[in-house]
Amino acid sequence: MTLAGGGRKTLKSYLIDSKVPKEERGKIPLVTEGSHVLWVIGYRISEYYKITDDTHTVIQMQLDGGKVNG
Repeated sequence: MTLAGGGRKTLKSYLIDSKVPKEERGKIPLVTEGSHVLWVIGYRISEYYKITDDTHTVIQMQLDGGKVNG
């Protein structure tokens, strides 16, 4: 996951630092492109994918419920 200032952090480290309980981590929906995490839904979006003045294309997404496997 790309952070402010250009740093990177693994998803696991981000969730631990955000104090998300271990039993809840597998239930959080993610939007990814390959192995890159674009959005940890309910928490944060990758700095790389935030809308700026230079943005040309925007994709709008909405999560309506859903079913978690497991």
